Amino acid sequence: MNVNLPARPMWQELLLSALSLTGVLLMVWWTLPQQERQMIRLSALSRAHRCLAALAWREGRAGMSDELAGRDPAARYGMAAWLGRIRDELERSARQ
Repeated sequence: MNVNLPARPMWQELLLSALSLTGVLLMVWWTLPQQERQMIRLSALSRAHRCLAALAWREGRAGMSDELAGRDPAARYGMAAWLGRIRDELERSARQ
C-alpha cells in the first residue's frame, strides 16, 4: 500500500533542520569540559576582534580614498568608527 503524504514547504524543512542542528550543538557544548568551552570562547572572540579590526581599517582606507577623489567620505568614516566601537566593546566584554 502506497501512501502519498503532502510534501512540507521548504521553509519548514530548513527550520526543522536548523532546530535539530542547534539542539545537537547545545548537547555537545554542554558535554565539553569547562576549559574547552573557555578556549572556544576565547578563540571566537579573537577571530571576531581581528575581523572587525580589518574591516574598520578597510573602511577607513576607503574613506580616505573617497576624500582624495572628491567624494563624500562620511559614510565610510562612520562605518569605520562604528566597526571600531564594536571591536572595542567586544574586547571590553572579553576582559570581564
